[in-house]
Amino acid sequence: MLRRCDTLLCMARTLTIRLDDEDRAVLEATARRQGKGLSAFVRELAEGEARHVRRAEIRADGDKVMAHLAQNPAARRELEELGTPLTDLP
Repeated sequence: MLRRCDTLLCMARTLTIRLDDEDRAVLEATARRQGKGLSAFVRELAEGEARHVRRAEIRADGDKVMAHLAQNPAARRELEELGTPLTDLP
């Protein structure tokens, strides 16, 4: 299956998972109610969670930077010397 990956086309990779019958039945019923196949439904769940994890990692990195700036006046001064990024200006 081809899908967009930022600016390039890429091939999705196969992932095999094992579920017990009850969990699989719940997922199948939900996918069916949404008019989707099980694979498409589970793929959307996994892709959504992957985005959530990536964003959480980015926020954690930002928190580390802010903590570093709070504890290091020299780093804070250096950042202030650089000024406001153009993307943050109104």
